[in-house]
Amino acid sequence: MENFESDLMIFSKALLSINDISGVINFLNNESLLFINADRVNIILKDDINAQSILYYQDANKNFQRYDYSEDNLSLHHVVSCEYSHYINGEELYRTFPQLSIHPAYTNIQTYCKIPLLIANQQLGAIEYINLRLPSYDDVEKQFKLFNNMVAAMIEHILEHQIASSLTQQLSNEHKDYQFLVDITNAVINQSSKKELISSLLHFLYQRFGMNELSIIQSQDGHYNQYSGGDIEGEIDYQCHFFTDDSMIKNAVENNKAVILTAADIYTLRGDDNSPYFSTLAKSACVIPMIFRGVTIGYICYVKAVESQFESGEIELFKQISARVALAMHSIKVHQSAIPHRSQTKFISIEDSYDEHAIFDDIISQSEVMNKVLEQVALVASCDSTVLILGESGTGKELIARAIHKMSHRSKTDMVKMNCAAIPSGLFESELFGHERGAFTGAVTQRVGRFEQAHKGTLFLDEIGDMPLELQPKLLRALQENEIERVGKNQLISVDVRIVVATNVNLLQMVQQKQFRNDLYYRLNVFPIEIPPLRERAEDIPLLVKHFTRELAKKMGKNITSIAAEDMHIMQQFSWPGNVRELRNVIERSVILTRGHVLNVPIQELVSSPSILASKSVEVVEQDSVLPATLKSPSPVIDKQMIVDALIRCGGVIAGPNGAANQLGLKRTTLLSRMQKMGLNSQDFRLIN
Repeated sequence: MENFESDLMIFSKALLSINDISGVINFLNNESLLFINADRVNIILKDDINAQSILYYQDANKNFQRYDYSEDNLSLHHVVSCEYSHYINGEELYRTFPQLSIHPAYTNIQTYCKIPLLIANQQLGAIEYINLRLPSYDDVEKQFKLFNNMVAAMIEHILEHQIASSLTQQLSNEHKDYQFLVDITNAVINQSSKKELISSLLHFLYQRFGMNELSIIQSQDGHYNQYSGGDIEGEIDYQCHFFTDDSMIKNAVENNKAVILTAADIYTLRGDDNSPYFSTLAKSACVIPMIFRGVTIGYICYVKAVESQFESGEIELFKQISARVALAMHSIKVHQSAIPHRSQTKFISIEDSYDEHAIFDDIISQSEVMNKVLEQVALVASCDSTVLILGESGTGKELIARAIHKMSHRSKTDMVKMNCAAIPSGLFESELFGHERGAFTGAVTQRVGRFEQAHKGTLFLDEIGDMPLELQPKLLRALQENEIERVGKNQLISVDVRIVVATNVNLLQMVQQKQFRNDLYYRLNVFPIEIPPLRERAEDIPLLVKHFTRELAKKMGKNITSIAAEDMHIMQQFSWPGNVRELRNVIERSVILTRGHVLNVPIQELVSSPSILASKSVEVVEQDSVLPATLKSPSPVIDKQMIVDALIRCGGVIAGPNGAANQLGLKRTTLLSRMQKMGLNSQDFRLIN
């Protein structure tokens, strides 16, 4: 009994340290168990996958071994299929199963004992004792049964651990494969040629599989065109090969099945120039069809420099890659079909430096009208006066507000922003001035408003025209007294805030229509800055296009270096009703659509838009009489001679009712900008008059 208890202690400690079947076999065969005395202990387990049995044992050198019973050799040891205990002597065992005499797990048997391993009436397998010797006392059979139950529990724990580890590894592999396919998709979808496609694929296949050779095979006019790429010392060597003998890949061609080529197959193909091409380093290959919308458009040949059996998981991953490459190949074909009409197109580099142009806190400009705006920003930034920024939606009013803040003495604090159009009317006062806890239903905590957040800094109120009319007196009081009251608290709070507001509506017209308070309007209209729409500064469009392209291409991991001059010209003629915001959105869409190094601008969208500016021709003036007002060019087409004639007639006067700008139908700033480009000076024409 003492021996049995000692064995149980040893067994309990083993449960904490053993985590695989080999550990169980080594423990049962090597541990000095006092209760169990046997020459060898084997374990037979059932395989859940193929319902066959597996024998685990130690050989004569005490090395762990595994033997799989198949349909053919199950008769070798028919006793393993028995679900009951079996105890016979060695002579009878060898006479019944003569094949066992030559099996290394069953040598020198005097007695053989097989005990089923049961857990909850489910048989895991069996344990075999070779030459077992048990103590001779009354409870030995009960103890022996308990011992076997503990072995069964240990094995069940190990099997469950292996299943859990296998599932964890499977999930990890699936996540790894998913991320790999995402990277492959992002890489191949941006390529514009087979050469770029193969180069991009090889980069990922080498990292994942150590693969440094790849081919794309396509059928054309009765023969096959094979385009191959191989990485040789960091440089990719490209080969183009033609062949007609497809016998080695016929299963892929006729049945859309994966074809595995061994080293012997590849050696045979190298001797035939009319067969697929393989480099001298190729040792194995897998050919996978590329299928797009149910149609086979070609084949990918994945090549390894070592002999490989290509596991089923690898082949499935290759199929997923091939599907993505098929989509990329179709897109390349569509893209290349649109290239010929641009064969003679001139291109503009987007890498050109624009250091000589005005760059002012993310505001890029070379136009005279924007330079005037920036001059106003510089003038007003140093003082604390309220600034009213006017301009159409998308012109960059917030950028101007940010520039004012950064140039002011308040720049060390943050600029607090609030979009008046985005705040529900019921929460507007709370957002602007804050509230106390319990001030209204739902006010569970105290809230600091935007005014207090902007203390010692700048408060930017965008879309001020959308401020509720009933709250405008409170804003006026805050501006005049520099004091606010939180909702639910009758106590004045002093604030030191510089106010910058912006709007894209006509506030004066709203005042006349009683939709905006006139006293607030005049309080805000201390220093108005009007931002010109993009159509009035077309000379800034090339700079903005280049800037946005560089910025977005870098973010998307693309290398875009140029844009067609024709596309740039069309964008300069477009009226851009959404201004700079719309231009940036078009450039972002263009970068997404781009394959290769030339920006792919969806020009057809601009050409078909009713907002496209009329082409620069003499017929524009005649067309104006029949075009709707929304389609008319915002500024007439004026050449240098027309400006000279107007300046002569006006004696060099630019502004005013009798000025040249009024005669030409231009704004004063627009005329001055054009005169500067043409090298004209109004002073010269005053002498003429």
